[in-house]
Amino acid sequence: MKMHKFGTRALVVMLATAALLVGGTMALAKDAGQWWPVKVNAYYGKYDVKMKKPGRPCGSLEGPKVQDWVPPMKAKKPYTIGVSFPHLKDPYWLAVNYGIVSEAKRLGVGINLVAAGGYTELAKQVNQVENLSQQGVDGIIIGSISYTALDPMVKQITAKGIPVVEVINDIQAPTITAKAMVSFYDMGFHAGEFVMGDAKDKKEVNVVFLPGPAGSGWAPDTLDGFKEAIKKFPGKINILAVKWGDTGKAVQLKLIENALQTFPKIDYLIGNAVAADAAVGPVAEQSRKDVKIVSTYIIPPLYDKIKKGQVAAAPSDLTVTQGQMAVDMMVRILNGEKAGKDFPFRAGPIIPTITKQTIDKYPYDLLFGPRSFRPEFKVAPKK
Repeated sequence: MKMHKFGTRALVVMLATAALLVGGTMALAKDAGQWWPVKVNAYYGKYDVKMKKPGRPCGSLEGPKVQDWVPPMKAKKPYTIGVSFPHLKDPYWLAVNYGIVSEAKRLGVGINLVAAGGYTELAKQVNQVENLSQQGVDGIIIGSISYTALDPMVKQITAKGIPVVEVINDIQAPTITAKAMVSFYDMGFHAGEFVMGDAKDKKEVNVVFLPGPAGSGWAPDTLDGFKEAIKKFPGKINILAVKWGDTGKAVQLKLIENALQTFPKIDYLIGNAVAADAAVGPVAEQSRKDVKIVSTYIIPPLYDKIKKGQVAAAPSDLTVTQGQMAVDMMVRILNGEKAGKDFPFRAGPIIPTITKQTIDKYPYDLLFGPRSFRPEFKVAPKK
């Protein structure tokens, strides 16, 4: 069994987080077009789906190896890359959009991006990706709605010689070509570590958890990671309820209002970033000063709310960087390099936890791109 994952997790995260601060600051200090180097957890070797568990790096891969991510300097041809997102209705995926578009423009490759409209729209995503594969794209980047449901489609597309790179959300897909992502298990673990540290003087803690969409390739993993982290809490952490739902704000707001009405004593409301953003209003309106809000990842509205002290903490998976890395992986593959050998089969940025005390170390543009950015669906390749 290769050594990776959680046996060496604490040391890897501790060393790499410090390195990330240096790498991220260096990247921003360079000219606007240079965002690298970035410290990443990298995994090499052959992807054997028989050794894959949801939310975890595949057991057949060697890693994590902490290294600098340096992108290719150019594409050999003016490739066109199809991109499929679950949706573009919250700032999280807008940040991924910026990462993909900005890196495509830097490398001179084209982008044709589609969005399914939500985590309930699996059939639409399948249809959209099938259409992309028939439009003559050179490769496809997918942010999958489901961990397993797209496996047959990925097999079909890769059988045609079209590489498929997964971004952000985990996917099983035995024939996937490469993955640009962090572990959402780790994101949930970081949220759990924050709660344990923040509540260290309490004997008993009540939490409500809002993971996001059930069956997605990320939300259940955040809950699993959180549960694993809190096992080390010396007191008792009661998970009063787990409330699943699509990451539309209206859906999350309804779940939050229900939780606040149902449970008179909540110490921490923990959830996906849309839930954390939506929770600030109801918590303030109901004068629930007992409730601290913690997110399992960060989006632009949370950045400002953390600065104001309205949200206590949010791990960052550096979504812009993941988008950039997905394009880099695809260009490397199309240039003739092999994932797992010439570059990592799977890689993702080191995860920092953003709090009011640490936020100034992480400039807004590093996490999300420019505040002025609006969705872009088409980028023409440079001929």
